[in-house]
Amino acid sequence: MNLGDDTGQNMRLCLLGATGNSGRRVLSLALARGHQVTALVRRPGALAEAPNLTSQILDYENDEALCAALADHDVIINCAGYVTEGERFTSLVGRIIKAADKAQGPRGRFWLFGGAALLNVPGSNLIGLDLPGVPKFYEAHQTNYNAVRATHLDWSMLCPGPMIDAPDGQGTPGLIVSADQWPLPRPAFSRFLPRVATSLAFKQRLPELTIYYEDAAKIILDHLERNGRFARKRVGVALPKGERRFKATR
Repeated sequence: MNLGDDTGQNMRLCLLGATGNSGRRVLSLALARGHQVTALVRRPGALAEAPNLTSQILDYENDEALCAALADHDVIINCAGYVTEGERFTSLVGRIIKAADKAQGPRGRFWLFGGAALLNVPGSNLIGLDLPGVPKFYEAHQTNYNAVRATHLDWSMLCPGPMIDAPDGQGTPGLIVSADQWPLPRPAFSRFLPRVATSLAFKQRLPELTIYYEDAAKIILDHLERNGRFARKRVGVALPKGERRFKATR
């Protein structure tokens, strides 16, 4: 039985980072689907009151309190942290991973975010981070990936490309979702050229990997079940074939 779809199966979710871009969409969709959500927030009044929502004020650096807060839930979803913050980011996520594993162990279902550069390049022994030109700060996702796969948790790591706001607040139908590798075919020419060509091909495909925050929320909430398709997997996502989307630049 798929408890992660929108068929009315209610679950107890614990959400970290509920006030950020991804977290707000996860929270909104989870509540719309009737899930019971406990949002761990750092300050009073961070979230408006809503049915089925409990806001719990928590110091994320208090390991004992964090572990206790994560214990009694069906699924833990971490949207907290910013990859550009480097060591601060890996320290935060690493603390959450450790607390989740201690609180729930192998019975724990855990979702977290990575990035598309963490996915395997099809037909090679490379991941995106091995390619030239990928910003070094994305290596923080590798640190978090190594930490979570060392646990007993039933984890999944969503590894999207760029994410942007949906203009109408709606997600994208027909997304391509993959396990552990790029969700798009590797261009044939890149198989016979150095890594720099593969890196160029990856960059050229970024408009096909640009999704809405609402898309990320739906993928997570569609796959809450334990031992499912994406158990202990990195999850890639791309737009439907032929679609491209561009992130605005300042």
